[in-house]
Amino acid sequence: MLACLGLSVVVSLAACAERMEESSVPDVPELPLQTPLQAGQAPVVPLETSLHVGADVASLAGALAQAAIHADVRISYGAVQDGVGAAELIAYLEADSSPPETGDEYGMPADTILEIPLLRFRSEPPTVYVADGTPPALVDETVRVVQAINAALPRKWQLTFGPDPAPAGALQPADGQIHVRFAPQEDWPTHAVPPHGDDIGLAEPVIAAVPTGDPAVPVQFEYVAGRVLVDHTRTSGLERLGVIAHELIHLLGRNHVDPARFPETIMVGGGSEELTGHILHPLDREALLAAYGHFQPGTTRSGIAEDLGAWADTSLHVRGALDTEGGEIAFGAALRNGLSQPWATGPTPGTAIEDNTALSGSVSWSGRLIGLTPGAEAVAGAADLSVDLASMLGTAVFTGLEQWAADSAPGALGTGTVWNDGDLRYVIEVRGNTFVQTGGDAGTVTGAFLGPAHEGMGGVLRRDDLSAGFGGIR
Repeated sequence: MLACLGLSVVVSLAACAERMEESSVPDVPELPLQTPLQAGQAPVVPLETSLHVGADVASLAGALAQAAIHADVRISYGAVQDGVGAAELIAYLEADSSPPETGDEYGMPADTILEIPLLRFRSEPPTVYVADGTPPALVDETVRVVQAINAALPRKWQLTFGPDPAPAGALQPADGQIHVRFAPQEDWPTHAVPPHGDDIGLAEPVIAAVPTGDPAVPVQFEYVAGRVLVDHTRTSGLERLGVIAHELIHLLGRNHVDPARFPETIMVGGGSEELTGHILHPLDREALLAAYGHFQPGTTRSGIAEDLGAWADTSLHVRGALDTEGGEIAFGAALRNGLSQPWATGPTPGTAIEDNTALSGSVSWSGRLIGLTPGAEAVAGAADLSVDLASMLGTAVFTGLEQWAADSAPGALGTGTVWNDGDLRYVIEVRGNTFVQTGGDAGTVTGAFLGPAHEGMGGVLRRDDLSAGFGGIR
C-alpha cells in the first residue's frame, strides 16, 4: 500500500464555497490601503464609531476589578469567561474532520478501519501571493484578511505575504505558496467552474500523501500549496472579506460544517449570516489556534479531545483606560490557551490627521502600556508617541517597563521589577490615521490616532516575549 501511494503523490482537489449572505455595514472612515508590506501588522478595524487595533478580545469596562492607577490611566485585571470552551471546540473539529474509512480504499482488507488525520498545512506556514494585475483595493482586502487570520494564530505560524505578485496564469503554486486570484467566474479555469454556477469563491488545495508507517493511520495528508479564486464582480465589502477568509481557511485545513449546529463560523456552507468587521468568529479563531498551536500532524478525529488537552474558556485580562473629550480610549491584552493577544480601541477621528489644521510641527501623545508575557506576567510602562507632521515620521517609546509576578495583578507604579532592560524604542511611519513601526527594537507596533480631533492614540505591541496594548493623549 505504501509503495502504491509513494512519497511523491500530490493531487489537486477543489473545496467549494458558496455565496455569503449580504450584511449591512455602517459607513466608516476610509483607512489607508494595505500592501504586502503591512501584512505582518496587526489588523486595524473600523467599527461604527470607533477604531479597533489588534485582536477582537477587548474586555468590557465593568468586567474587571480595578488594580491600580498609573498616571491617570485606570488599570484593571482579572479573569473573564469569554472563550468557546472545550466541548464546543471538540464538537466543531469532529464535525469538520473526516470520518474513519475502510481499508479497501488503500489496498488493505475491507474490514480494516483507518483513521484520517485532521487536515493541516504542512510543517511551515504558507506565503500568500496575489495574482499579477490585482487592483490595489483587492490587494488591500487580501492583506486585511491575512492580518485577521494571523491575529488568531501562534507567532510561529504567522502567514507571510509575497512582496511580488504571482503570475496571473500560473497553473499550480509552488510548495509553500497560496495564490489568490480575483476574476469573473467565466474567466476561471474550466475545471474550476462549478456546474451550478453560483459559487463566488473556490479553494484548490495541493495535497501531499505521506506514508507514516503506522498501520492505524497509514497515510497523512498535508496541504502543501493552494489557490484561491474569487469572483469579485459578484460580491463586495464585508461579504467579500468573508469570502476571501473562508477560502484561505479552507487551505489551512478547515471544512464546511452544519450551519444549524454551528451558525457562528464563516466555515458554514454559504457563509455566516453574522459577519463583523473583525471577519472571523471566536469559533473560527479558536479552531485555528487548536489546529496550529495544540495539535501535532497526525491527530485524528477520535484523538481530538485527548490531543487538545486542557482547553480553557477563561481568559486572563489586563486593561488600561483613559478618558478624552471624544470618549474612552482603552487598551490591553488577553491570555488564553497559550496565546496572548493585544488590543486597543477608541473614538474614530473626524478627519485624516494631515487634514487637521489645528495641528502642526511636531505633535506628541503620552500615556501608558499594559500587557502580558506568555508566562502570565503583567507588564506596564510609559508610552510616548511623537510625530513630525511635515514628514509623517516619528517615534514610539515605551519606558519604565516593570513586571509583576505571574498571575498577579499589576500594582502601583514602582512596585514591580524591571522588565528586560526597561525600555523599547521604535521608529514609526504615519499612514492616514494609522501608524506602523519601520525600525527599532524587535517587535511589531501597529497603532491609530483616536478621538474627533486626534486627541488620542492607541495601538498594540507584539513580541515573542510580550503582547501589550497602549494608549495616550496629547
